[in-house]
Amino acid sequence: MSNVGVMDGSVRRTGGYAWYVAALLSVAHLVSFIDRFVMSLVLEPVRRAMALSDTQLGLLVGFGFVLLYSLVGMPLGWLADRVHRRNLIALGILVWSCATAACAFADDFTSLFAARAIVGFGEAALVPASMSLIANYFPRSQLARAVSIFTMGASLGKTTAFLAGGALLALLVPLGRVLLPGLGEFAPWQVLFLAASLPGFLLVPLLLTVREIERPRTQDAARPSLAEGVAWLRGHAKAYALHVGAAVCSIILIQIFGNWSASLFVRVHGFSVQQAGYVIGSATLLAGPAGHFTGGWMTDRMQARGVAGAPLATIAISLAASACTAVLLYMAPSVSAAVAAFTLLMFVVASAAASCLSGVQTLTPAKLRGFTTSVYMCVMTLIAVGLGPTFVGIASDLLFGGGSGLESALVGTTLLVASIGIVLALCGRRPFQRTADAVR
Repeated sequence: MSNVGVMDGSVRRTGGYAWYVAALLSVAHLVSFIDRFVMSLVLEPVRRAMALSDTQLGLLVGFGFVLLYSLVGMPLGWLADRVHRRNLIALGILVWSCATAACAFADDFTSLFAARAIVGFGEAALVPASMSLIANYFPRSQLARAVSIFTMGASLGKTTAFLAGGALLALLVPLGRVLLPGLGEFAPWQVLFLAASLPGFLLVPLLLTVREIERPRTQDAARPSLAEGVAWLRGHAKAYALHVGAAVCSIILIQIFGNWSASLFVRVHGFSVQQAGYVIGSATLLAGPAGHFTGGWMTDRMQARGVAGAPLATIAISLAASACTAVLLYMAPSVSAAVAAFTLLMFVVASAAASCLSGVQTLTPAKLRGFTTSVYMCVMTLIAVGLGPTFVGIASDLLFGGGSGLESALVGTTLLVASIGIVLALCGRRPFQRTADAVR
């Protein structure tokens, strides 16, 4: 039996259906990450087919994805505070699924870049609307765990992209080009994009089982204006800036290793693309969800004990562990040691993901969560998703000569970003707590 009430601006509805909603939104997150990371698996075949540089590859997995995402993110977040959130998510899924399929028909860098941009456009609707729903379904005492269920979909999506993608490539590569009736002949990497688009079309009917929960009475009484959202952010700028800055550093690490790991294992350790897919998918499956849930549990536990700025404390611990583990990966004396270090790295980088998102909800009144989350996602996507992987590609080309120099670019970026993030997280804990107390 669910408990229904209002506390801290959230509807208290913690029965089985609420967890079902969190799980289904996690599946949507999973599908979005399949479509986002399938490109990362096939970077090497795409590079050969189109004669691309590491900088261009970085743009495809980085800035190409965030171009439209950043432009439409805030308007879609504003809509999430005002319209039917489930329907907004469903429309976004249809858009990004069509764009993923369009990647299969791209024949040069420009057309592939454009298709990736539209994938980002569709995915921009998902997180603000989902976070707004989850924050209404769960009280603050359970929010980090509920968000960890949602963010778990990211790791599982990457896992599916690499494991299932690797398995499909293993079947298709020996065949050479594949004839699809009514569509024409495709290279194996192109077929992979078509296959990745299918889950989104299947998911939309399932989303119809999600009920649009009534927003808190204080949220229904007056729809928030953009000016009101901006005023709240400005009034608590220090807390948001330090939290988001630390979160950006954490997500950069997730993005650079998620996007470049297949190329790393192919270039440095001599794997085929299929083998790299198996290794990365298995490591993410073993370690990613465990990291997400551990981080969410740790944050809830620290908050229950009154630790100031608990989400930021979790982020700082994750960043420190990530820096150490990246060095172990760089120094690995064998392939098996490198795989073990990579698996551990997937665990520690994932442990901050739930705290990054739940922290924004904790800092924000219920009626402003859609808008504020969209601002957060725009900043996060532009810097962490857009510039992070792109920076690694540029550094690999300019500083380390490309090729196996990619490994040095990855580890150097990790040490720099983790150091900055730890400082921001530690400085942000008290401002975070002051703003969180003001929301109660």
